[in-house]
Amino acid sequence: MSTRRVHIETWGCQMNVADSERMLALLANHNFEQTKTPENADLIILNTCNIREKARHKVLTRLGELREIKKVNGELILALAGCVAQVEAESLRKELPFLDLIFGPDHIDELPALLSRAMEEKVTAETFRKPGPLTETTFQTDQLYSIPIDLAEPWVDNERFEATKFVNIIKGCNNFCTYCVVPYTRGREKSRPVEEIENEIRFFIAKGVKEIVLLGQNVNSYALDNTQPRNNPHEHTPFLDLLRHVANIPGVDRLRFFTSNPHDFPIAMPKLLQEIPSICDQLHLPVQSGSNTILAAMNRKYTREDYLAKVEAVRKVRPEMAFSTDIIVGFPGETDQDFEDTLSLVKEVRYATLFAFKYSPRKLTSAARLKNRVPDAVQNRRLQELLNLQREETERQNQAEIGLVRSVFLVYRTIKAPHYWHGRTFQGRLVRLPNAEGKSGDTVNVLIEKASATSLEGRIV
Repeated sequence: MSTRRVHIETWGCQMNVADSERMLALLANHNFEQTKTPENADLIILNTCNIREKARHKVLTRLGELREIKKVNGELILALAGCVAQVEAESLRKELPFLDLIFGPDHIDELPALLSRAMEEKVTAETFRKPGPLTETTFQTDQLYSIPIDLAEPWVDNERFEATKFVNIIKGCNNFCTYCVVPYTRGREKSRPVEEIENEIRFFIAKGVKEIVLLGQNVNSYALDNTQPRNNPHEHTPFLDLLRHVANIPGVDRLRFFTSNPHDFPIAMPKLLQEIPSICDQLHLPVQSGSNTILAAMNRKYTREDYLAKVEAVRKVRPEMAFSTDIIVGFPGETDQDFEDTLSLVKEVRYATLFAFKYSPRKLTSAARLKNRVPDAVQNRRLQELLNLQREETERQNQAEIGLVRSVFLVYRTIKAPHYWHGRTFQGRLVRLPNAEGKSGDTVNVLIEKASATSLEGRIV
């Protein structure tokens, strides 16, 4: 069988990045090799994100561009995957008959079989003039979430190899925050077996990986079923146990995890951070708002005071913990005082970085039905004020790094900038190292000599 070429474009979160790697690994077992040029591809997959309001428009725009390639290459298979595919499948199926395949996140492991079916249906459609893509977006009813080990093979990028691997441990979400579409695009929570996660990580370590990042829409919910209370007061929640298991695997030099819902953040986490030094001083804890009124309207199930108490508990045991967060400005009903409450929380926590967005209504979510919308001009002003505040804080923290010697994990260098290594400190800050020697996965001591709002620069000492 001749080798075919696949081009995947990935939008959105780390979960989508991990899903794209799974697709590449699956396709590699079926005689596909990766190409970064869509014009050279036999198969193009858009792995999409549906978090922002204009996601659908961006997909339509990009598919319109790719359609021109398909007109030239009639054999090209064009597929749409990810969260936009999951939510918008029926309308897109009618609107974009030139697509060959639409499939949701629950069907990634079936990709080779879906491609075969799509090719068969393509021939049938051309023969009987009944165009339309094969569509598979049902949620799997099986409670087991499993990724076979043959999907774990790291995909080697000749330009950029990273000694870091994302490992999915749970998918879906049961929290149903009023603004969030994840329960409708990823389904309900399903956890992978501990043994399977450990086997995948050992597989990666044997290939040279040094840093493991555990992924999930809400990692704190790992292996909790719906009958167990949240904010579990016990010392040994399943997620904490999993962290212990992973940290004890020989070769795991650094360990990180994303994302933690503050509502489910284990009260025993600070104690675990004392026990396990390989967990990085980097914690993403999305607050979304600093106003209790807005938090309640968002169905976040915690208060501002709860959140700040958890931050304080972590900082007592890890004073250098670099917190990051997500914030939505302009949620329906957000007053000037609500926004001021968010600004004051940002000042109090002193985030290393944050990701801020204007509220955008998402299909299927309850907040989309709310009427008291914040005017777009007000949203823009608030967003800019928040970003300016955080830019100053990030630059202040980075400037404070000058003169310090930091342990830096070398991540990558590119063909375009071969004289620069890019690495990360234990706190996750990006460091540029000009004219440095080493290889991906090395950990080196670096004297920080320069700083900006986006990165640090230094030399190995």
